[in-house]
Amino acid sequence: MARGGPAVQASIGPFIPSFPLVLFTTPHPPMLSIQRILFPTDFSDGARRAFPQAAHLADWHDAGLHILNVTGRHRHDHEETTANFPIATDTLTKWLRRPEKSVRGANWPDLEALPITQEQVESAEPAERILAYAEDEAIDLIVMGTHGRRGVDRMLFGSVTEEVVRKAPCPTLTVRADADVAPDQAVRRVLAPVDFSDASRSAVRHAKEIALTYGAEIDLLHVVEEPFYPPAYGLGETGFPTDKVIGSVEDELADLARSEVGYEHVMIEARTGEPSREILNYIDENEVDLTVIASHGRTGLDRMLIGSVAERVVRQSPTPVFVAKPDRAALVSSDAAEAASARD
Repeated sequence: MARGGPAVQASIGPFIPSFPLVLFTTPHPPMLSIQRILFPTDFSDGARRAFPQAAHLADWHDAGLHILNVTGRHRHDHEETTANFPIATDTLTKWLRRPEKSVRGANWPDLEALPITQEQVESAEPAERILAYAEDEAIDLIVMGTHGRRGVDRMLFGSVTEEVVRKAPCPTLTVRADADVAPDQAVRRVLAPVDFSDASRSAVRHAKEIALTYGAEIDLLHVVEEPFYPPAYGLGETGFPTDKVIGSVEDELADLARSEVGYEHVMIEARTGEPSREILNYIDENEVDLTVIASHGRTGLDRMLIGSVAERVVRQSPTPVFVAKPDRAALVSSDAAEAASARD
């Protein structure tokens, strides 16, 4: 895809070449504090694609894996809801006993060794039930597919996922239904789009720890939106000082990379255009394996919104998206990040 505008790309320090890695095999102990992972499922292809990620994260972090099936009570299927419960139970059992059937070629952990909690509930509001479960069980990370079944149900579960991502009390990891991502696939490139807010700095800290866990490189990207000048201003296409702004942003990205990442596996890029479109273009152009993006805070209206840019990236990214939460919902604190940087 063509880029939306001028871009500057630079490496902070010498760039170490990629090499084949197995997911979660690393000499660096993970600093992410993950003790409980929630995997909501509707037994669709999207959920099946996301399940390996939840299982591997639970295995690597020695975390408890909570599997939650919320059956929606809708007028057209209310009478069938109870009858579907045994089928759901059978599906969960097959996933746990024969996980290799769920994702072709996946290198699965020993699920029998994982502390797994299963629960099935009825609710007319699946997203609210998932969110309540996350609060009640002090969940640290929610892993979900971004689409469910076909037709109306697919639209329903897609909206459920988006609502959970918006309102979740903890970070979320989303995987598209059509994503061909095995849990043992190497993650070599992690993208962190930044806007220099405190929330995006938190996302960069999460991206650093995830990249260290995977042995991956980090890309920091900032997209500058060009202002619209009415023709009456007489500025034409040269009215926006693109080169000057891009140069300034590049300097800020370099400072951010040094202060929040503090090691050499960093690529920075500044470009102009519409932010969500340029982030998606960057993912496609640079073979990004995982995107870590910031949400707003946890209180009031901010908790209800993660921003239109983040929502579009979650909805359209061809690769998994980790939505980081700031403040006390963060999986890595600023103090821990500063201590780690001091040791690097």
